[in-house]
Amino acid sequence: MAIGGIDTGTLTKTLLSPLIWIVIIFFLIFVIVGALWIRKQKKLCYTCLVIRNTGNGKIDLKTMKAGWFKTNSMLGGLWDYGMEEELRTGGFRMPVDKIQGGSTIDFHEINGRRGLICRRKDDDPKILVPLNKLEVENDVLLASIANVDLRDAAVNIIKRAEHETRNRTAEIVQWVLMGGVILLVLVVVIMSYQFVSKAQADSWARLIEAGQIVTGAMPPITAP
Repeated sequence: MAIGGIDTGTLTKTLLSPLIWIVIIFFLIFVIVGALWIRKQKKLCYTCLVIRNTGNGKIDLKTMKAGWFKTNSMLGGLWDYGMEEELRTGGFRMPVDKIQGGSTIDFHEINGRRGLICRRKDDDPKILVPLNKLEVENDVLLASIANVDLRDAAVNIIKRAEHETRNRTAEIVQWVLMGGVILLVLVVVIMSYQFVSKAQADSWARLIEAGQIVTGAMPPITAP
């Protein structure tokens, strides 16, 4: 049967094809993940200069992106949630680190825009502390933040590591559940396709049989 030049039988078979639904499902997953990734990149709107001491009076200076994120995250950090916000660094192929105690008073002007200057602890690079004031004598400044801020940050890092371990387990469970849902949808689509195909075949067979019965019961038509 054709409607408007379109074969409805072919259209129905195409829509019920498992391959089409697999493509649609993966396309939707791609769109959702892409939208979450773009959302995360938009939050990384501040330039962050990260300083690390390499010895002999030399430093390693890296440029990263930073932004405000919720304290909890899932799906590999693509979705964040919670009541409070914290400053985090990140970027393409860059590690995500929390800026310990970061607040609005720590911002500087970098290339005419708001940005952050942070310092990594020498013996624990995971600890990242913002420098809200800079002086020519950097040793004095670094000594002033190492006694209290970095020690408190070390405790926070340990707590955060334990929290991240629990979050990773939760993320694995979420991905497993998502995969299970996708497999379940595929099984339902395939079973529905087989059921509908069988029902269509039975309907056509009965329709043809009924047509044959009606045709056989009709009296022969003779010419006058």
